[in-house]
Amino acid sequence: MKPQTALIVLPPDTARHLIGRAVAELPQLKRAMVNGRIIIAGGGTTRHVVQSLLGEDPGHAAFSIGWIQGGAFAETPVKSRGPGPYLIEHSHVSRGWPGPLLEQFEAGDIYIKSGNAIDAEGNVGILLGSPVGGGIGSALPIIYARGAELIIPISLTKLVPSIPAIGGKLGQQRLSQATGAPLGYMPIMAGFATVVTELDAIRILYDLTATMVASGGAEDCEGAVTLHVAGSAEKIGKLMKAIG
Repeated sequence: MKPQTALIVLPPDTARHLIGRAVAELPQLKRAMVNGRIIIAGGGTTRHVVQSLLGEDPGHAAFSIGWIQGGAFAETPVKSRGPGPYLIEHSHVSRGWPGPLLEQFEAGDIYIKSGNAIDAEGNVGILLGSPVGGGIGSALPIIYARGAELIIPISLTKLVPSIPAIGGKLGQQRLSQATGAPLGYMPIMAGFATVVTELDAIRILYDLTATMVASGGAEDCEGAVTLHVAGSAEKIGKLMKAIG
């Protein structure tokens, strides 16, 4: 039978919610929820992971420390921030500084952090506001040394031509000027993290094949992604209902 097809628009919040749902369905995350450790760092997309995994909303501004708004790079004021990343150890959920839990990380434990850029090869870029690299700067050596897993939920609205081409261009003390705070840059090359985009989310949740065909829009669809989706009529119907 010939596969059915559909053309769909995913506004930014719908896309992030879809990605969050997909991350929550990953088998390794379900295993770690019961038998391991998970750290969920703050961010606009990881917020949706928390919603899907734990059934609570940490809020946007309170959970995202660094953001781009008003044409500048900025941080959430300290007094407006929430209690910190989500820390999960053998199903026990808390929030706070992740350092002590991170020190206990083993193979199979999971660190979830979104990114600021992704290219067609699956490489991801993370902007760094902290002079010592922030939470991800502390986490990566432990994750890679011990064989834990980094999961990066990220929307294709952050697609850039090439992450390697950015090498050597950024750095807080390298830039002459910036609109807001000067930033550093951390590349995560393809294969060194489990990256979940809208395309992966649709495959994980609905067993459909998705292809990005356009991006952008007006008003509530500024930053939207447009996808061609192929698969069974029943599964496409479920997807259309979920995003409708």
